[in-house]
Amino acid sequence: MGALEAEINHPKPSGQLANGLIDLTPQQRNLLLMRPLFQLELTKNKFSDGSGGTLLDGLDTHYLSLAALAYLMEGTAVAVGYTLAEVQQYLAQVVAQMKPALTPAQRNRVAEIILDSLDNASNNYQEHSYEYFHAPTGETRVVRFRLTTYEPDLEDTYRYRPTAEGYLVLMGMLDLEVEDHQILVERMLQLLIERGRFDQAYEFARRARMLSIEHRQQLRDFINQAWRAPGSVVWTRDIGPRLIEARSHIHARQEEDRRMEESVRGQLVQVDDVRTREQLVRLHDVLKSASTVRAQLQLEVTGAGDKFMDAQATAFRARKPSGLPDLEARLLPDAMRCPAARLGGSADELLLSLYPAVVPKAPDLSNLLALLLERRAIEDDFDDDDETGEVVPFKVYVDPFPEDVTERVHLWLKGKFSLGGSWKLDELLIAAEDEGFAELEQQCVAYALYRSFPDSETLFPKMRAVADGAFISSIAQGDNLRFDPRGLHGGATT
Repeated sequence: MGALEAEINHPKPSGQLANGLIDLTPQQRNLLLMRPLFQLELTKNKFSDGSGGTLLDGLDTHYLSLAALAYLMEGTAVAVGYTLAEVQQYLAQVVAQMKPALTPAQRNRVAEIILDSLDNASNNYQEHSYEYFHAPTGETRVVRFRLTTYEPDLEDTYRYRPTAEGYLVLMGMLDLEVEDHQILVERMLQLLIERGRFDQAYEFARRARMLSIEHRQQLRDFINQAWRAPGSVVWTRDIGPRLIEARSHIHARQEEDRRMEESVRGQLVQVDDVRTREQLVRLHDVLKSASTVRAQLQLEVTGAGDKFMDAQATAFRARKPSGLPDLEARLLPDAMRCPAARLGGSADELLLSLYPAVVPKAPDLSNLLALLLERRAIEDDFDDDDETGEVVPFKVYVDPFPEDVTERVHLWLKGKFSLGGSWKLDELLIAAEDEGFAELEQQCVAYALYRSFPDSETLFPKMRAVADGAFISSIAQGDNLRFDPRGLHGGATT
């Protein structure tokens, strides 16, 4: 269970306990896991339905929270979890059964509240954190845990899954390992079938299936982690021991499933009551589903070695930016939790790391224009008769400005620049309008000035153009250009 187990497992002799104290740490852990559910139930009256009433009035939030966890567990059996939309849709359907008077928007809002409670959204989606008294040391400690995870799969699709603590909430709060709990449930199930207590046998069979799902999910989590971050998972430490446990689990389940299915078939032959037969058929379907989950676990175990080797090989291949290991799931949340002072002290290094190693060069405007205006030769003969397509003749666009207008505008601009000093594009347009230039001539002035912005295309070699703000006029609008004489402000002279 990760950090939670580290808090619980303190193998200290009873003589080290204070007088009159007993170690209740496992029981405290099980109780604290339910605190998020209890808090939502106690504070559900604060959610308004928009018309002066209480949105969650008449709804059992305990049931909705447990139903959400059970649905997430089912999602790990058929895939790698359910998406946010799928979980909200399921919870909205459950809410509709519990309180049909709610509108679709209100049902979706209830689903969001349930998920926010499980995710600790009120505390910026951080881990649930609660204090408890640790009797072996006589100290007050803090336990932190999550009931759900919302992480991307191999295709970078975010999906919900229950954590180990979420599984523990659904396993009846029994403080047992998965394998031990599995054996206990299977023995209990066979005994219930023989005694005719089919409803309870059905619940135990469903719980046994959930435990198989968790066993499979533990193995899959490490394989996915190896895919996302090659080198972070060690075979002998992380995957190898779990494969041994999974093989033992599968071998034990095969015999147990055979005996349980034989007991159900025997009961089906003996009973005649319609209701009892329906219960037995439902129980048989659950056992079949559990066998399917066990077969899926067998496939996970068989292919674990190949998947792990493929995951390690990805470390030597170029990775897409979207496949970087756990950037959004780990790095960014840790950065958000970092104190502002500490984050500010590393701002310079962080910003420098975002710049590329080599700054890309922007293509020259003249090269782009030459590429766009390049004529493509039309070939009449084609080597491939099956070649499809069409060659369109090059369309020649007529110059919008007559040659005499262009020549007169260029001479006028050269005369203005020969007066010395700096000129702006909007100033030259105003001057052209004051001197009686027609609209076409003013457009030619704007075109000539914009064309002269790159040095390679300039019509005025003695002037240097730089961007200086923006302007809007009836002729043109955009970046305002300022033309300075060459050599001004340290500029190069041609």
